[in-house]
Amino acid sequence: MAQGVWRRENKPGVEFDRAWKWLLLPGVVAQWFLYTFPTGSFAKVVTDTRVARSPIMTYVISGIFYILVLPLIGLALLSLISAR
Repeated sequence: MAQGVWRRENKPGVEFDRAWKWLLLPGVVAQWFLYTFPTGSFAKVVTDTRVARSPIMTYVISGIFYILVLPLIGLALLSLISAR
C-alpha cells in the first residue's frame, strides 16, 4: 500500500516500525470501521470519531481481540474439527 494512502486511512496514527506493533492491526482495522461507517445520533458519531482517533484505544481494542475473540475463534474451530 502506498505510504500516502496508509497515512490518510490510519486514523490513530500507529506506525508499524517494529514487529510487535503488527499485533495492533485488529485495533487499527476496528477503528477504521468506526470512523468510516458512523451510525446513530450526532453525539454517537462524535464519540465514534474520538474513539477512532485515539492511539490508546488501539491497544484496548487489540487487547480485547486477543483476550476474547481469538480464543472464541479457536474454540469454534476446535469444535468443528472434533465434530467430524
